[in-house]
Amino acid sequence: MKKLASSGGAMGKLLSVILLLFSFQAASTPLVFRIDDQQTITLSQQEIAQQFKPTTFTTQLPWFVDEKTVTGFRVVDLLEQYGIDDYASVWFIGLNDYSSITTKENIIQYDPIITYEMDGKTIPVRKKGPFWLMFNLSKYPEIDKIEFHSQMVWQLKEIVILKQ
Repeated sequence: MKKLASSGGAMGKLLSVILLLFSFQAASTPLVFRIDDQQTITLSQQEIAQQFKPTTFTTQLPWFVDEKTVTGFRVVDLLEQYGIDDYASVWFIGLNDYSSITTKENIIQYDPIITYEMDGKTIPVRKKGPFWLMFNLSKYPEIDKIEFHSQMVWQLKEIVILKQ
């Protein structure tokens, strides 16, 4: 009996180490930013925190019962940081290769953010993180419909600027 108990403890420790490694990998997942398949910029979460002013809002989302408070950086701030104003749309690609294209007009009018925190906590991959394109559906109830829900790519890994 003693052997089983000690092997269970070892198994628990092994499981803890594996979970820690996955957590570290999720926390260190970079965000790739490309301009028309040319220039590629890779941003770590630390670089994002240093380069972009955080934006926070509370909104109702179709995937949750309660409102969520999300923090991230504005897509328009990302574009301004790299001097991009001659774009037609932005393509957002998730870790599972799901993708969606958002027009320049929607980015300017509805000011989406790249979320990296939800309710004050970083978002793990298993909960749709580490990055998630988010529109404020409570501020703009007219976009609380499938057309915009489908643009909110979670587990975001890459952003591609499509020039005019």
